[in-house]
Amino acid sequence: MLEVYVKDGCPYCEKQLSVLDRKGVEYELRNVGTDPEALRKAKEEYKADKVPVVVENGELQYVGFGGGG
Repeated sequence: MLEVYVKDGCPYCEKQLSVLDRKGVEYELRNVGTDPEALRKAKEEYKADKVPVVVENGELQYVGFGGGG
């Protein structure tokens, strides 16, 4: 299962979610803007400085979408 870290109003996050939805990929959404633990985890565990952050089975897959985020 994927975890996708996003924030409200992020166009790159919306694009990432659209691609996953179109492909029928299941994911758990983590909003770094409303969930302090999600923000901490994205920054500290995955060293992410932008969103979206995509994690699969605890392994970082990528940060950002199409060079943006």
